[in-house]
Amino acid sequence: MERSALSAILLAAAKVPRLRRFAYRFAVRFERGTMCSQTLRDLLRTYENVSVGIFTYGDCLMPGGLPRGTKVGSYSSLAGGLRVYRRNHPLGRVSQHPFFYNRRLGYVAKEQIPEDEENPLTIGHDVWLGGGVTITAGCKSIGNGAVVAAGSVVSKDVPAFTVVGGVPAKCIRERFSRETAEAVQESGWFNHDISVLEGAIDAFCRDADPAVIAEIEKSLPQS
Repeated sequence: MERSALSAILLAAAKVPRLRRFAYRFAVRFERGTMCSQTLRDLLRTYENVSVGIFTYGDCLMPGGLPRGTKVGSYSSLAGGLRVYRRNHPLGRVSQHPFFYNRRLGYVAKEQIPEDEENPLTIGHDVWLGGGVTITAGCKSIGNGAVVAAGSVVSKDVPAFTVVGGVPAKCIRERFSRETAEAVQESGWFNHDISVLEGAIDAFCRDADPAVIAEIEKSLPQS
């Protein structure tokens, strides 16, 4: 991850609301984009209540790109056009209009449906979300290593290492056998910096099986 010499200045500037958007932009510009910027992650955590792991990238990693309370793991790839919703209109009431549930519009004293942070979304490690994916309030978790096909509408949780797609999204296939999926999960490779994983680059470039994963594990620090 990158933290530029300007990081402290950008974090200080962000305390002034009218300067905050510039802090985000310069953090991305001077710290090798959304994939590598540590200052960006600090800003998202402080001002958006969004947590993003190492080397995850995507246009949505900017103010307003993800709802408050969202947690994203490391090494995830979030393509453009991602839309995430954490609230539904109240279908069982006389009216579904926000006048009758959104306090910011001035007609009700407090929120009448749960806030975004009361229904947070968790996106795991090494997840790939294709372009134009929509995630609705019914989905609370997308597991490690999952894939969501471009244009899909995800309304339910997505298990780890599963490929889903469609409207609504349904399981297309599992990425790995159960044995391989368990081995990938247990390896915890996604908890390590790329400088550590670099020693096993050749293994990462081959199809996964227990032997390949064992090779990766040999390169990891032993606890």
